[in-house]
Amino acid sequence: MIDLGLLVLVLIAAAAGGLSCLRALGALPADEADWLVPGVATGFGVVATVGLGLAALDVLHPLPIAFAGLAVALLGRRDLARAIRAVDRTRVRAAWPYLAVCGALLLAESLAMVAPPVGGDQTKYQLVYPRLYAAAGGLVPTPWSFWGQMQFLQNFAFALGFALSGDVLARFLNAAFGVLTALALASLARRHVGADSGPATGALFFTLPINWSLMTRAGSDIPVVLYAVLATGALLDWMASDRAGDVRRAGLLAGLAGASKVMGLLVAPLLGVVLVGRLLRRSLPPGRAAALVAGFGFPALLAASPCYVRNAIDTGNPIYPFAYRLFGGRNWSPAAGEYLADYYRQYQSTYATRRDGEPYAGLAVTRFPWDLTMHPESFENAARASLDVSPFALAFAPALLLVRRRRPEVLTVAGVGFAYGAIVAAGAWAHPRYVLPAVALTLTAAVPAASMLLGRRLAAVVVAVTIAGNLALIGRYLGTLWPDQVRVAAGRLAPDEFLRRYSSRYAFWERANGAVPPSGRVLVLEKIPHPYYIERPFVLASYLEQGLIDYRTIDSAGALAETARRLGVTHVAVDVSAFTVAGDPFEAAVGRLWRAFVTGECDPVLRQGEYGLYTLRIAPAAERADG
Repeated sequence: MIDLGLLVLVLIAAAAGGLSCLRALGALPADEADWLVPGVATGFGVVATVGLGLAALDVLHPLPIAFAGLAVALLGRRDLARAIRAVDRTRVRAAWPYLAVCGALLLAESLAMVAPPVGGDQTKYQLVYPRLYAAAGGLVPTPWSFWGQMQFLQNFAFALGFALSGDVLARFLNAAFGVLTALALASLARRHVGADSGPATGALFFTLPINWSLMTRAGSDIPVVLYAVLATGALLDWMASDRAGDVRRAGLLAGLAGASKVMGLLVAPLLGVVLVGRLLRRSLPPGRAAALVAGFGFPALLAASPCYVRNAIDTGNPIYPFAYRLFGGRNWSPAAGEYLADYYRQYQSTYATRRDGEPYAGLAVTRFPWDLTMHPESFENAARASLDVSPFALAFAPALLLVRRRRPEVLTVAGVGFAYGAIVAAGAWAHPRYVLPAVALTLTAAVPAASMLLGRRLAAVVVAVTIAGNLALIGRYLGTLWPDQVRVAAGRLAPDEFLRRYSSRYAFWERANGAVPPSGRVLVLEKIPHPYYIERPFVLASYLEQGLIDYRTIDSAGALAETARRLGVTHVAVDVSAFTVAGDPFEAAVGRLWRAFVTGECDPVLRQGEYGLYTLRIAPAAERADG
C-alpha cells in the first residue's frame, strides 16, 4: 500500500509539472477535458529529467526528490485542479464495460508487479542501472557493458522509484506508462478517428497479450508508443484548429518518444514530414511556415537530448554503441560492432525457424505483418502469448480504403504507423516490440474501418470477441508465474523463496553475495549477463556487450588476470557452460581463455548449477612459481 501511495504522489507531481511545462510552451490542448493525459505524460518526461539531473549531481536521495516533487506540484496545482474538474464523467460512465475489463486486468498485473522481477531485459539492464544509481545516490561508472548507456527517460523514472522505495514502485511507474498509453489511444480515436471508437481502441490495445508482458516487465517500448500516439494526436489537433501551440506540443511529445529509446527518434522526423507536407499544401507565408517548423523542431530537440548528451559526455557517442564509425566511442571498436551485428543475425536466424523461415532480406520483409500476427513467437526466445499483437489490425487494415468519415485523419494515423513499422522492420530489426507504435496506430485506424466494413453492431461483436481472445491468451500466464506472484503479494510466499523457484541466477547470487565481502569486486564472465541480483561491486566482462576488456588483444590467462587486478577484482563469477560453447571461432577462443583463467589464476569458492564463484589469486602464477 505504501508503494501505491507513493505512486499517487509521483503521478500528482508529474501531472502538475507536465501541465506547467505545457503552459510555459503555450501548448496546452484547447479543451481542458483533454489536458490530463498529455499533462501526466509530459510530466513523466519532466520527472525523468529531474531524476537524471539529481543523479548527475549525486543527490538522488528521497529528500531532494521530495523537494523537487513538492515544487512542481505547487507550481502546477491550479492547472491540475482544472484538468481534474474538466474530466468528462459522462464519457467515463459510457465506457464502463471496457473500463471494467481493463480494471480487472490491471489488478491482475499489479499483483504480478509486487513479486520480485524475474528474467527479461529488466534484469539485464532496464532495472539494473536505475537500482545502482539509487543505491549510490547518483550516476556510477558503468560496470562495463554498453547497456549502461541504454538508460533513457523511463530508466531515470525507475531510478526515482528505487530511491523512494524499491523495485515495486519502479515497476508501478512502468505500468503507469501502459495505462496512459491506452487512455491516449482512446483519446486519439475519439477526437480524430471516430467519436464512438475511443473506448474500443483503448481496450483493444490494453488487452493485447504483448501489453501484459510489457507492463509486468519493466522496459522502454510502451513509453515510445505513448509519446508517438500523443504527438500524432497533437499534430492532428493543429491540422483541425491551426493553433501553433498544438505544433509545439507535438514537437515536445515527439522528442520525448526519442528520449525513451533510440528507435523513438523516428517519431519526430515522421511527424515533421507530415507537418511540412501540410504546410506546402497550405501555401503559408514563409515566415509563418518557418516559425511552425521551428516550433516543432526546437521542443523536440530539447526534450530528446538529455540522455544522449549524457552518453556523449560519458563515451563520446550520443547513441553508443551504434554508429561507431561516425561517432566513435570509448571501450568499443569496429570489430566489436561487427561481432554484435553477427550475433543478432544469428539470433534472428535461430528463431525464424519457428516459422520455417529466415531473417528478412529485401522484399521478403513484406511478409513481416503476417508473421508478426501469426507467428509472434518466431522473433525471440519467448512464448507466443508474450508477443501476440492480435489479428485485429492486420484483418481490418485493408478496410481503410473504405473509410469516408474523417478520412484524412484516419489515413494520417495509419500512414505514420505504416511508415514507422516499415522503417524499423526494413532498416533495424523486424520485431514485435520494436514495431509496437506502428501496431498501436494501425489498430487505432482499423477500428473505424471495421465499423465501416461490418456495420457498428457486428463490429462491436468482433471487438468483444477479439478482447476475449486476448484475455484467453493472457490466461496462459496465469498458470505459470502468476499464482506464486499472487502469493507473494498476499504475504503467503517470501520473495526470496519465489526467486529461488524461478531464477537460477538468483539461486547462485544469493550464495555468492554472502561469500564476497562488501569490499570485494566481482568479475562476471558471462556472454549475456543479467546482473540485477548482484549485491556487491561488479565488473561485467562479456565478450559480446563490452570492450573495456578486449578479448581480441588478451592472449593468455595471465594477461586476463592482470587486467582483472588492475580493475580491483577480488572474485570471479563465471557461467561454466561458456567453456564448451563454440558458436563461432571467437566465442570458442574466449571459452578456452576463461577456462584457463579460472583454473590457473583462481581458486574455487562455490558452485550452483551452471555458475561458479572463484577468488582471484593476488599474485600472478609466474611469481608464485618463482617463490
